[in-house]
Amino acid sequence: MNLTPAQSDFLQRYRDSTEMIDGAQMPGVVAECFGDRPVLIDECARLIHAGIKRASCSWLAVYRAGQQPLPEVGQLTIVLDSAELPVCIIRLTAIDICRFDDVSPEFATLEGEGDGSYSWWHREHLRFFRRQAAELNIAFTGDAELLLEYFEKVFP
Repeated sequence: MNLTPAQSDFLQRYRDSTEMIDGAQMPGVVAECFGDRPVLIDECARLIHAGIKRASCSWLAVYRAGQQPLPEVGQLTIVLDSAELPVCIIRLTAIDICRFDDVSPEFATLEGEGDGSYSWWHREHLRFFRRQAAELNIAFTGDAELLLEYFEKVFP
């Protein structure tokens, strides 16, 4: 994990607040932005920090294309803003795999974006995943498998 000095300092503040010694009890840690555009990234970071956004989803094809490991329950994420500055830290509490067309209205509400409705979630996530599909030069359909991630804010 390559963190910037600001991200490392933020993680250390979390460690200090939880009395972790030398990271011995520290689960896996990643630092990442939520979204693909500065306005979306900053909005998601704000919603997560406020405790409104408590879930997120990713297209499994993106993980496979980049040969990236899937996140694991217990993993910590340093949530970054569009300037890659730390905003808060979340802990992954559960994951699930679901087809895009099978995502529930309850999950859309947990994502906390837009007006909180399923119709908003469906429309905007379809746009988001179609942008990713264009970058990967593959099709995105309602059968696409998503990784649903549930989390809680743990710091600050």
